[in-house]
Amino acid sequence: MPPPPVDDHTEEFEQLAGLAALDVLAGDEQRRFEGHAAHCQRCQLMLRLDREALALAAPEMEPSPDFKARLMQRAALELAEPEPALPPNVVQFPWWRRTPRWASALAAVLVLGVVAAGGYSYENQVVASYPLSGSVPGSAILNVRRSGAAELEMRGVAAPPQGRVYEGWVIPPGGAPVPLGVTSTGEASMPLNRVSAGTTVAITEEPSQVPSPTGPIVLAVQV
Repeated sequence: MPPPPVDDHTEEFEQLAGLAALDVLAGDEQRRFEGHAAHCQRCQLMLRLDREALALAAPEMEPSPDFKARLMQRAALELAEPEPALPPNVVQFPWWRRTPRWASALAAVLVLGVVAAGGYSYENQVVASYPLSGSVPGSAILNVRRSGAAELEMRGVAAPPQGRVYEGWVIPPGGAPVPLGVTSTGEASMPLNRVSAGTTVAITEEPSQVPSPTGPIVLAVQV
């Protein structure tokens, strides 16, 4: 769930977050957004996710000189159109649950870049990262993607003792541990099909691959 908006948060700042991710803000718009985002975690999150999506969508390149002009002209045309009348008995969602009209113009530009880059899957965006903590040094992080799929990444974790392995586990609330895989080093990636709230992801030290944990938990995190 995204952070709640601060008191002065408006739809306009969400629009500016999308443009800031493209580095097309300047002048007063840029100063207003940066001043707001400094204390608005919601806008900080939107900006970070949009920039991550852009970094994965296409290689970095210099925009054409008229890129901002064309983008803003397209957005202005979208905003100039009147809101369509709603049929009777149709519930109108509040603005923070609707896709603003300016987003279609921005999306059109982004989609062209995505197609040119060979296609980027929106579902593969990393939306949350959970660092594991425990008794061994090194970095172990659970990355959760928008689709719900995830992977456990181990980087620079101290190798297990001679003749031992690390084994990853998914432990659902009130359920039995499900093995993810084993590694004899501290460098590994273990995919998960899905991960839900309350699930614990853990790494144990084992004599070999086992169907259920027998050794101590050396790293773990609860989602």
